[in-house]
Amino acid sequence: MRSRRQGFTLIELLVVIAIIAVLIGLLLPAVQKVREAAGRTSSANNLKQIGLALHNAHDAKGEFPPISVNQWASYNSGPPNQVHYNGKYLPDNASTAGSDKTTLWYCLLPFLEQSALHGSVDGYQFYLHATVRGDTTRMVGSSLPKVYVAPNDPSPYNSIEWGWPYTGNGATYQQTLISYAANARVFGQITGAGGFSVWNVAWDNAGGGRQTIPSIADGTSNTLAVVEKSMVNGEAVLRYRDWAVLGGTGDPGDGVQTWAVTDMPPEGMAFFGCNCNDPTQTWDDTNGQWWRDKNSTPGPNCHMIAGDPREYFQPPVARLVPEQQNAWNIYPFNGGNMTQALMCDGSVRTISTTVSIQSWSAAVTPKDGEANRLD
Repeated sequence: MRSRRQGFTLIELLVVIAIIAVLIGLLLPAVQKVREAAGRTSSANNLKQIGLALHNAHDAKGEFPPISVNQWASYNSGPPNQVHYNGKYLPDNASTAGSDKTTLWYCLLPFLEQSALHGSVDGYQFYLHATVRGDTTRMVGSSLPKVYVAPNDPSPYNSIEWGWPYTGNGATYQQTLISYAANARVFGQITGAGGFSVWNVAWDNAGGGRQTIPSIADGTSNTLAVVEKSMVNGEAVLRYRDWAVLGGTGDPGDGVQTWAVTDMPPEGMAFFGCNCNDPTQTWDDTNGQWWRDKNSTPGPNCHMIAGDPREYFQPPVARLVPEQQNAWNIYPFNGGNMTQALMCDGSVRTISTTVSIQSWSAAVTPKDGEANRLD
């Protein structure tokens, strides 16, 4: 007599499914941790490449590149508010000033094996707002080099719509975003009127620094150069049109980090070093005091304490949900509330949100006589 094959009972099947579900539940966190660790390592490698590029650019030009320069402002904003940029990365010529524009990230392209992208500007080579050769629908910033992307960056989008009256008669282009921000106190310079606000960096060429390695008196190993910073802060889908960032839900929550255009409001630029924090207070610990300028009291810019010559800056803070974010803050996107940072000597460090205001501030300023180690 042929034996009858026994199948799984419903209970047995449910037990197997339950076991599989438990195994998946145990496995997923491990996979996520491995993925997060791989992303953190990849970002650290990006920072090392950027650091090497900065030093190679310095070797080639004798100084570091500026954060951002619109040379038109050198000749037309009027003293004493603007910085007149006469550095090595742009011509200093009144007749071409309206077309002479650059950013730190664009200047680094030849030193990041991106010479083809750097040289793709159609026509006058210093006119960064031109389209690229052979494609009138794209600009340099329409491409996004992999080295400018941190894999763990949680930003919901990596490009914005961009339109300017003098590029393609106001046509709309895509400008991609970057996961890193440069230190305005290293790659910029204070204006003649004493200003170093976010608006000075954007509109008065305070981003147009001429920093050299020997002039970093506090030591290159003690001074921040670049930090991880999300491409997007806030909950809005932003766009740019005719000198304005549009679509925000309210200042100062929303911001993006373009890397290859100038003539941009500060909430659309990739820099840090202008958001202040008073170490004697707690009310500004969430958002800092990003609005401070040369007219602030008790001292200008980030001079927060009467009689104290030091400036104090907002350190990285624990990540908030998008609707609570501040465009000027640095929010970690790696596990453990840790931000990775490139120092001016090319080394990469991991900085916790528990870092003291004093230690962070000493690392932001390159020559204030403070060499506190980041804790």
